[in-house]
Amino acid sequence: MKRSRCPIVAIPCLLVALSLLSTPLPTVAGAAAAGNVSSDAGATVQLSDDSSNLVVEFSTPEALASVQAIASERDARTTYMSHMGGMIVLDPDGSAGALAEELAAVEGVASVSSEKKVRTLLTPTDPELDRQWALETIRAYEAWDLTLGTHDVVVAVLDTGIDWNHPDLAGNMWENVDGYHGYNFVDNNWLPMDDNIHGYDDEGIWQPNIYTYHGTHVAGIAGALTNNAVGVAGMAQVQLVAVKVMNESGEGTDALVADGIDWAVDVAHADVIVMSLGVEGESFSLRRAVNNANDEGVVMVAAAGNDGTSVVSYPAAYGSVIAVGATDSSDRRASFSNYGTDLGLMAPGVMIYSTQGGNGYQHLSGTSAAAPHVAGVAALMLSVDPALTPEELSTVLNATATDISQSGYDPTTGWGIINAFGAVEQISSPRVTITEYPEYVVPNGTYSVSWMVSGGDPGIIESTTLLWGESIASINHLTQTFTGTTWAVFTVEDLPSLEYNGTIFLRATAVVDGTEYQSAVKTIPVHEATRDNIFLQFIEDVQDFIFEEMGLLNFLLLLGVLVAIPIILVVARPKRRRVARAAARPPAAAHTQTARAHSTLNRYRQAPATAYAPPPPPPPPRYESYVDIVGDKIVPPVQKVMEGTKVVWVNRTWAPPPGVSVKSGHFSSAGEKPDSLFSSGLLVAPGDYWSVTFHRVGTYDYYVTGVWKSAKIIVEPLGSRQTQEPAR
Repeated sequence: MKRSRCPIVAIPCLLVALSLLSTPLPTVAGAAAAGNVSSDAGATVQLSDDSSNLVVEFSTPEALASVQAIASERDARTTYMSHMGGMIVLDPDGSAGALAEELAAVEGVASVSSEKKVRTLLTPTDPELDRQWALETIRAYEAWDLTLGTHDVVVAVLDTGIDWNHPDLAGNMWENVDGYHGYNFVDNNWLPMDDNIHGYDDEGIWQPNIYTYHGTHVAGIAGALTNNAVGVAGMAQVQLVAVKVMNESGEGTDALVADGIDWAVDVAHADVIVMSLGVEGESFSLRRAVNNANDEGVVMVAAAGNDGTSVVSYPAAYGSVIAVGATDSSDRRASFSNYGTDLGLMAPGVMIYSTQGGNGYQHLSGTSAAAPHVAGVAALMLSVDPALTPEELSTVLNATATDISQSGYDPTTGWGIINAFGAVEQISSPRVTITEYPEYVVPNGTYSVSWMVSGGDPGIIESTTLLWGESIASINHLTQTFTGTTWAVFTVEDLPSLEYNGTIFLRATAVVDGTEYQSAVKTIPVHEATRDNIFLQFIEDVQDFIFEEMGLLNFLLLLGVLVAIPIILVVARPKRRRVARAAARPPAAAHTQTARAHSTLNRYRQAPATAYAPPPPPPPPRYESYVDIVGDKIVPPVQKVMEGTKVVWVNRTWAPPPGVSVKSGHFSSAGEKPDSLFSSGLLVAPGDYWSVTFHRVGTYDYYVTGVWKSAKIIVEPLGSRQTQEPAR
C-alpha cells in the first residue's frame, strides 16, 4: 500500500475554480444602504473610509487582469487575492474613492467596497495575549475561526524536552499507554523533561530558571492551550510529544537528532516534526532520517539558524524540510536570521513570549522561535485536511505567504511571512483524495482502496463512492455509497481485478453540502506477480546507498582511494622483494666491498642495557563546567574547577547585536585591559557558547563585554575536590 502523492492543484479544485470564475457573481445588494453608489457599469461601490483598502469582486479572468493593470498604474499594492472567491484586496496609494470609481467601471467587476477589520468570533481568554504580537502578524485569530486544531494531529518537538507539568501545556501533551510523554535520547530513558538539573551555583544552592528551557518555549508557541484562561495561546490545539535530543545547555549530536526523527515517525506517529536546532554541516544519518520521514508523509519544519549569514543550517537546508527565518515586529528580517537559497518562509522570531519551565513564561528571540509558528500552522492545516502531503502543504504555505521584500520568492526572505488564515482557508474547501491503493494487482485478484473526504466547516457528506474502469473514459463501475461528516475516511475491499494484464483507473466522488467533488484519477497496473530476484534487489540496494545514503561525490572519492591502494602496493612490492633477497643471501669471500657492507648491516648487535620504564599513567578524567550569561548576570561569578576542566560560557538569554564576548583580563573606567590569555567571539543569540580548557593551576580573571561584569575562574590541583564528576 502507498500514500497518495497528488499535486496540490488537484483536478477537482481546478474545475471548481474555473466554474466560479466563469459564472457571474451576484452584485452586492445595497441600493438602500447608506454610502452605496451604483456605477455606470452596474458595479456596486460601498466606501466607509477613503483611506481603507479596497475589496474588489470580479467574475472573469479578464476582469482580474484589468483590475491588476489599473492597480499597477496607480501604485496600489495587492494585499490579498482569492481566485476561488473571485476577490482581490488593494491598498491604494492615496484616495480610495477615485480608484474605486475607476475599478467599478471595468467590465466584469461586481463590486468595490472598503475592507473592514474582522475580529475573531472566538475571543480567547488567555490573559497574556497582548504580549503575543506575532498572532496578529500571521493572522492566527482569523485562522482559529476556521479551526483550533485537533488532537488527531501529533506534533513532535525535537529539542531540550518539554516541561509536561506546565499548566499551559499539560492538556495538550501526547501520552502513550504507559503514561509517558515522549523519549529522552540524551539519557536514554522515557523522561524527556526540560529540566534544570545542573542549575547549582558555586555554593551548591540550586538557582531556578537560569537556563532557557528552550524546548518548553518552542512547545508553547506551537501548542500551548488556547482559551483556557491561563498564560498564552498556542498556534494549534494538537498533541505535543517531547523528543529530547539536546541537554539543558542546548547540546546534542546529529545521531541523537536522527534517532529522534526515527522515533517520532515510527513510535509517536508524528504528523509534524519541529526542529529548532542546527547541526554543524551535512550528516549521513540525519539525511537518511529526514528522507525516511518525508517518505512517510511527515511535515518537517526547522530553524534556518542565528548566524546572520547566507548559509541555512542543517537540517533546515534539506529540500524536504521547511526552513524558517525570523522577522521582528516591523516585518523585517531579524539581523541574526540566516538566509539563502535554501530558505523557505519567515515567521515572527524577535521577543516572542511563550512558556518557560517551572510554570513560568519568558521572552526569547531566534529562528528557534520562528519555526514553531510555521509548525503550528501546518498542524492547523492537517487538522482540516489530513490527506495533505508534505509537498502539497508546503506549496500552499508558500503561495499564501505575505511578501515583505521582492514579489515572489527571494533568498533574503523566502516566500514571505507565514499567513495562517490564508493557508488554512485555501485548503478548507471540501476535497476528495484517494489515500491508499496497491502498487499493482494480479489478474483475477482482488484489492482494497481508501479515500478521504475533507474540508467543509465541517461539511455534510450526502454521498460518496469509488468508481473504476479500464480507461479514463470508462470509469463507471460504482462501489457502495457512504455518507458522513467531513473529514472522514472510507474503504472498499475485495474489488475485482481484470482478467488479463492492463490498467485499472480509479476516481472517488463525493457530494458535500449539495456540491459534487471528485478526486484526481489514480492508476493501478495489473500483471503477474514478479518473482523475487535477489541479485536485482542487491543492485537496487547498492544504488540507493550510493545516491541516497552516501552521495555520488563521496562514493567516487572512496572508489578512488580503494583503487589507489592496490596500485601503490603493486608498485612498492618489487622493491621489498629485492631487499628480502639481499638479506637472505649468505656472505662469501668473493663478494665485493658493497656486499660486505650489506652483510655487516644485517648482523645483530648487542644493545646496551636500559632501566625498566613503566607505562605512563592513564590521562586524567575530563571535566566540564558551565558559566551562564543571563541578562546582565554571570552565573556563577566565581567558578572553581580542577585542572583539565573545560569551562563553557553559554549565552542563556537574548542579547541584541553586537552581543557579548568573554575576555581574560580586567576592565575599569579607564578602559579594557585584556591579558590575551583567552578571548571569545561574539555570543549573539540564545544558546551561543564558547569554551576554554584550563590545564594549569591558578586564578584567571576575565570580564564579559556588553554586560561589563567581571568574574574569575579558580583552577585547583587535580584531585583536590571530590564534588565534581567527570563529564560523560
